[in-house]
Amino acid sequence: MDGLLLDTEAMYTVLSNKVLAQYGKELPLETKIKMMGRNVKAATDILLADLQLPMTFEEYDTQITELKKTYFPMTMMMPGAERLIKHLAKHSIPIAVATSSNKDMFLVKTTNHREVFELFGKNITCGDDPLVKNSKPSPDIFLTAMDRLDSSLQPADCLVFEDSVIGVQAACSARMSSIWVHDMRFSLDPQNSPKEHNATERVTSLLEFNPAQYGLPAFDK
Repeated sequence: MDGLLLDTEAMYTVLSNKVLAQYGKELPLETKIKMMGRNVKAATDILLADLQLPMTFEEYDTQITELKKTYFPMTMMMPGAERLIKHLAKHSIPIAVATSSNKDMFLVKTTNHREVFELFGKNITCGDDPLVKNSKPSPDIFLTAMDRLDSSLQPADCLVFEDSVIGVQAACSARMSSIWVHDMRFSLDPQNSPKEHNATERVTSLLEFNPAQYGLPAFDK
């Protein structure tokens, strides 16, 4: 969801820098990329280690959570996200959200987009779901989301959309096809496409995705 459906990754960088400013530091892109797709504890531990901050997880999390509650409701949807969700819902294609965000923060982030996210119904699996024993890059969250969507589904029936490398790894571990939506704002080499990524397909925006290539109804002209 983060960075795929909602432009929270860019906002997260801004908010992180607000916290880091007290130490005269900013979030490096290299660290940012390592954090993407992970749950809050794993991502924060990477940040604290890379920047050698004299803070505990709890101290950092308390500060940034207050900022998130203020700013995340303003987050915009990513290009092509609303079109794709509404298109799949219109054609009764089963869809689900599998996000590393915890449930409380999911509700904060989707505050101004409830109409769109209601199209997923109850098919929302968050990182703090008790059925998700291991976070990405383990496949647990995708397998849990699949079972919640339809217990008769098999991994080969599923198509995962991911913006993070570890998310693609999780999809591969789940033996599901995947679309890596590679936001070039978060690339160490934006001039060159990565040659290996293990996704079924790589695009740089959901606007580039062609559902007909995967046996799904084509977008309306």
